[in-house]
Amino acid sequence: MILRRLLTLCLSLAFLSGCAGSPKQFLAPNAEVGRADIQRIYLATDRILAPDLSGTTQRGGALSFAQYDDTIPPSHRPGLVEYSAANPDPNTSFTVAGARSIGSLPELAGKVQDAAGPLGRPIDSPVVFVHGFNTSMQDAVYRHAQIAHDYGLNGPQVTFSWPSIQRPLGYVRDKDSVLIARDHLAELLIALARENQNVFVFGHSMGTQLVVETLRQLSISGKRDVLAGIGGVILVSPDIDLDLFEAQHERIDPLPSPFVVMTSENDYALRFSSLLTAQPERLGSARDRSRLAALDLLVLDLSGLPNSRDHFLAATSPAVIDIVTGARTDVLTGRIARSGVIDIAAFQTATQDDVLHAGAFLKPPEAPTD
Repeated sequence: MILRRLLTLCLSLAFLSGCAGSPKQFLAPNAEVGRADIQRIYLATDRILAPDLSGTTQRGGALSFAQYDDTIPPSHRPGLVEYSAANPDPNTSFTVAGARSIGSLPELAGKVQDAAGPLGRPIDSPVVFVHGFNTSMQDAVYRHAQIAHDYGLNGPQVTFSWPSIQRPLGYVRDKDSVLIARDHLAELLIALARENQNVFVFGHSMGTQLVVETLRQLSISGKRDVLAGIGGVILVSPDIDLDLFEAQHERIDPLPSPFVVMTSENDYALRFSSLLTAQPERLGSARDRSRLAALDLLVLDLSGLPNSRDHFLAATSPAVIDIVTGARTDVLTGRIARSGVIDIAAFQTATQDDVLHAGAFLKPPEAPTD
């Protein structure tokens, strides 16, 4: 009984950030936007939506679609989602100033295509964000808006929200919901990738399991054209057993490139996930670099940074946002290698030449010539 209570307390502390302080009021349609920035977020979800287009925890069995105009306050600081539980004010907090339902997947795909920039400019490409464990739809939409704003992403942003039960002890139920959602995420990626041919997919925590499972499913079902239309994949703090990921990775062909994995050996949430699943090697906290280096991935190791216990450092750390934003173009253009393990802490004081030199060092050696 004591052990059970201790485990319950630990899990609650580890995962509380997924739901603590969630906004009670999602929509503020009559608020004066003022000087707030507007970030439009498109939504695809297999949750049941409430009449006001906020999300529920119920599994819907099919996709629903909507769009939200999120306001980002003038005083916003990178890494934060500032919101008020009551009477949200666009001048000081994130709000949703407008929301409307979208009737079908083709309609959503058309809107995304219209909003995307010209091919060849990844910064203008569509981004699909898949949230993690213990996360409400409202929190996912706000977090996606913050990420798009802080990283300077100009293309259309699509949140895929699966029906998390939003409870710290709902881990097993959430994993089942992720498995149920595979077909639905595949539907979305098929529609978007065939229209846009340069879709980036960004998953966090348990959401990375959904991303990788869906990519594997597309591959083994012969949807190579869809995989070819994915311009890159980013897995942040992936809550995936390392053995499982290696097996999944082997079946994904073609593997989208770049395929980026952001890890930290100190991630507290993944430590508790390891305890809960009796699988010590999670992809997002793996200590065996040789196993990571053997895969065709670009691994960004955040272990040496301050607050490296944070489960979503890529979104919450201004330092990480600056580093990744600065190196993004070089990775996409091939000036930095697209595979290898990079210690991000060493990049904080590095010059651009240092970064490029480190990237070149990571590239596989050329075959000897006669």
